[in-house]
Amino acid sequence: MKIIFVLCDTAREENVGAAARAVKTMGVDALYLVRPLCDHLGKRSRATAHGSLDVLENVRIFDALEDVKEEVSFLVGSAAKKRNIREDRHDAAGLPDILLEKKDLIRAAGVVFGGEESGLANRDLDLCDLLTTIPMIRPYPSLNLAQAVMVYAAHLSKVTLELAQKKENVPTGDELRIVRTKALEVLSDVDIPHDHIIHRRIMERLMLMGRDDMHLFHSFCKFYLKKYHGRVK
Repeated sequence: MKIIFVLCDTAREENVGAAARAVKTMGVDALYLVRPLCDHLGKRSRATAHGSLDVLENVRIFDALEDVKEEVSFLVGSAAKKRNIREDRHDAAGLPDILLEKKDLIRAAGVVFGGEESGLANRDLDLCDLLTTIPMIRPYPSLNLAQAVMVYAAHLSKVTLELAQKKENVPTGDELRIVRTKALEVLSDVDIPHDHIIHRRIMERLMLMGRDDMHLFHSFCKFYLKKYHGRVK
């Protein structure tokens, strides 16, 4: 599932830049602008997007949220205040669990924010499949746009990190081959036969190692092979 942040009617360059920095920090690289009222590549935007210019330069611009909905199957609206008694709004902190439950059902999810002055327009709220909010002790002073984006991005890191770890924890074929070769040599040295259940279980678990554990295993093998086989690598 791809997570996309969508800013509607944004008027201040610095908020676009700060939003780009916030989402990239939390593992999101897709930022859409709907009816922007400022230059997303302006000087102030670039200044606040420190380290995230790639996100700014790849921003997609739309004339209407309807156009976004044509390619993003699930839109999540953000609203600071309740405008309709029938609205069922969810705590932003619970959004990651909602999305993770749907990860096999939707290709992309968009989190939608309104402009600085009045938030999402009613026509845009109506297009959202789900409405969420950040609980606050008092409505004013409220969070500004960039701060709200940061809060949502931080919550959604639960989603982006889980998806990223699943990708990163699948080693390349070369890495697996090296790990397998070194492990077989160590197991042979300690006389654990190939058909023994311990041998099979160790090899099975080694194939599930993440990148950090794999680096640790390589470090162990470096010392082992140097001591028992006179090899440095």
